[in-house]
Amino acid sequence: MTEDKKIEQLIAMGVKSITISKEKYYKLKQETKNLIKLNDVKLNIEEEQNGIIK
Repeated sequence: MTEDKKIEQLIAMGVKSITISKEKYYKLKQETKNLIKLNDVKLNIEEEQNGIIK
């Protein structure tokens, strides 16, 4: 399942906060980013270094 689909499902369930790595966020479709904004979902963006989320 793609990250876009996972986020869409979380939003449909009513989640108000999502933690995602910076790299994954940039790979999301614009449609998914718009859906996040429209539903007032708080994004916690974490930077990844050498595969480890800081």
